[in-house]
Amino acid sequence: MISKKNFIFTVLALCFLAGCSGSSSGPIPLANPAGEYSQFPFLYSTDNALYMSWIEGESAEKSLRYARYADGNWNEPVTIAADSGWFVNWADFPSIIANDNGPIAAHWLNKKTGGTYAYDVNIAVPQPTGEWSSAITPHHDSTATEHGFVSMIPWHNNTILAVWLDGRQTAGASGKELYDLNNAMTLRAAIISEEGTVEKSFLIDNSVCDCCQTSLVKTSDGALVAYRNRTDNEIRDIYVSRFDDQSWSQPKVIYEDDWNIGACPVNGPALASSASTVVAGWHTGANDSPSVKLASSTDGGRSFKNVKTINTNESVGRVDAVIHNGTTYISWMERKSGKTQLRVSSLDDQNKKEKTITVDTIKGARKSGFPQMEVMNNQLFFAWTKADSTSPKITTKRILLPLGK
Repeated sequence: MISKKNFIFTVLALCFLAGCSGSSSGPIPLANPAGEYSQFPFLYSTDNALYMSWIEGESAEKSLRYARYADGNWNEPVTIAADSGWFVNWADFPSIIANDNGPIAAHWLNKKTGGTYAYDVNIAVPQPTGEWSSAITPHHDSTATEHGFVSMIPWHNNTILAVWLDGRQTAGASGKELYDLNNAMTLRAAIISEEGTVEKSFLIDNSVCDCCQTSLVKTSDGALVAYRNRTDNEIRDIYVSRFDDQSWSQPKVIYEDDWNIGACPVNGPALASSASTVVAGWHTGANDSPSVKLASSTDGGRSFKNVKTINTNESVGRVDAVIHNGTTYISWMERKSGKTQLRVSSLDDQNKKEKTITVDTIKGARKSGFPQMEVMNNQLFFAWTKADSTSPKITTKRILLPLGK
């Protein structure tokens, strides 16, 4: 006869061997190699590794660094570039993309004379020597205006597809002139070779919201970009455009929130894709009801359906999304009882919510940046800037899937 004490020990031992001790523990702290004064991480995963880029430095000179996480370990950080002339911003931050062989491109923003928000996109590619190339700019307008909010993906034949907000039409405009759509921010794209040269350039939309993030994914029949649009009556809803390797489709709205706002909310959308399935998550403040919404597409982004409101408390937004084994995971920030929480939900293929958990309680300030979420090896990974100390430091956590089981 097994005693009660031995029975409990046996159950716990079997649970440990089955792996349920990890999956039932919720978010698990994950040490990372970013140092003190590190901030604004970006996550990108491949089939066999997770990459994190970030900005680091206490003085005016900043470094863009990255590290690779695989088999439960991070490698030593690598410095991509360093300078004292960068535009460093909580919402418009650098990124890195990779394939199974390693990184293939990184971007950051370089200030230029002519205005507070005059800066260029810089893109570099790794060299066979292990070093990184000199930076190129995918835009050639030379205006002292804003160029940023970049999204990049690996494209065909070892090329890179990049999209960004481009302010060339705002050059010389000020005050009320900036409300003229002829002087509006634009959305542009380029195909860049593995050597770092621009092969093709495109105008996607000639009037978009000034400073919301873009999101770009590859589908089974092309690419899809999501961004916050700007109409002539200041409706700033989320639009998408498809790329078939030749041209971009006429932009169309995902869902008519009808958010009328005469300024940029600095809160862009997030796309995730798997073959022809695409999900889009976004924040809206329409009807004075800040909320996070999710919609899905089964035709590569040609149409979206099953629009759902995700949050149960006041949304702060800063949304991210991934798809894994047919399940959608969406993360966002919301306010509850005077605190700001980073939350994540899992949803089935009909966008029915299955499980929601809190990743952490974090500061709602801009210094926290936009929390990142990626999936690899049946785990969700999260990264953000811990902003409740005098020296910022990147925090990382992971959650074993399925969520909350």
